Amino acid sequence: MIVLLLLSYLIMVTGRRFGTQKLYVSEIENIYTEFLLLGCMPIGVLFYYLHKILYYDENIGHKLSYKHIFTMYLIGLATVVMASIFLVALLSMARKIKDKRFFIGSIAYIIVKKINSYIKDLFYKNKFKDYYLTETLYKRQRIFIIISTILVFLTFLLILVPPLMIIPPILEIILIYWYVKYNNQIFDEINKGFNESLEEQMKSERMKINLITNVSHDLKTPLTSIISYIDLLSKEELSESAKDYVNILIDKSDRLKNIVLDLFDLAKSTSGDISLELQTIDLKKLIEQTLGDMEDDIKKTGLQIKTIYPEEPMNITSDGKRLYRVFQNVIDNALKYSLQGSRIFIELEGNGGNAIVYIKNIAGYEMNFTANEILQRFNRGDKSRTAEGSGLGLSIAESFTKVSGGDFKIEIDGDMFKVIIGFKTVQLMEV
Repeated sequence: MIVLLLLSYLIMVTGRRFGTQKLYVSEIENIYTEFLLLGCMPIGVLFYYLHKILYYDENIGHKLSYKHIFTMYLIGLATVVMASIFLVALLSMARKIKDKRFFIGSIAYIIVKKINSYIKDLFYKNKFKDYYLTETLYKRQRIFIIISTILVFLTFLLILVPPLMIIPPILEIILIYWYVKYNNQIFDEINKGFNESLEEQMKSERMKINLITNVSHDLKTPLTSIISYIDLLSKEELSESAKDYVNILIDKSDRLKNIVLDLFDLAKSTSGDISLELQTIDLKKLIEQTLGDMEDDIKKTGLQIKTIYPEEPMNITSDGKRLYRVFQNVIDNALKYSLQGSRIFIELEGNGGNAIVYIKNIAGYEMNFTANEILQRFNRGDKSRTAEGSGLGLSIAESFTKVSGGDFKIEIDGDMFKVIIGFKTVQLMEV
């Protein structure tokens, strides 16, 4: 009686602290309820079989044997262990009941929840209402599951009536034939629509590439004439204001020429109609050459470039001219859009047979775009367009990298803009 009273008291106060109504739970409550129930069972089993364990056929008299003493000690130890497990499990279940998690924290609840979710999902009418073919498949699937369930149930009912027991399997075979036949028709329609959509998309993409190529080519001739006449005009005796106008024309015509050339190059690389001159290149020397050629532009911006190179050369197979353009575009992009007073980091490293270049800079504006968006043609991160640029530089860099056999990736982390360019390295034969 004392044990029962103390146990009742423990159940009442467990999880509570004096002076507060807040319920305190432990990590044990995260154990599934079924396992806690199993923890309560051993003590019951022990006491149920205790009389059998202690019963002996022989007359023990007034003296216990060593066997009897060992058995009693073993039973005592087992009782202590099982009673401790029982107490921990019981009090944990009591706290779960107080916290209203007894059923929620059980495996049975998870199974019931999954079945309920599956049934709701199965009979949700508006799931594919905007997709006719998929909705038809979905309805047919529901019919198949419901009828199959009924036929299985009928099979068990008719198991005692052998002549009728064969009817449900025959109906199930007919149902499967119907289900597979008409589903295959829907799949054929879906595949046909998908192929048509894909073909239209490819056709549209080819038309856009052809349009860009043709427009770029058609713009080249008049633009060349305009640049030539502006050059002739600049050599004439003009007033100071007229010279200023001519200088503006020179600047804008050069910019327009660069945009047209960028369009033409992008169209060629995207369409795959581009000739490559593959050769073994030391990536380290190529980056150094690019930085050397851009030294004047770097000085104008006032930005510092920090380079980190490995001691050994990083040889790759690629098109040197295209790859030079890639680094030129990426570095130029960093120069245009970096925060004033910050540094641009260019790091080259070898990693498992790959040469990887990291070009990192801190943006001077809020980068409210994704990596995929900035790689779209004519898309620029600086929405105000305060810097000179066509929005094609990174797109061309990505396209040229890929056609040259490399990988091009952009990562945005807060205000940091990172370009990652990777190529497979090659080992030169020693002579």
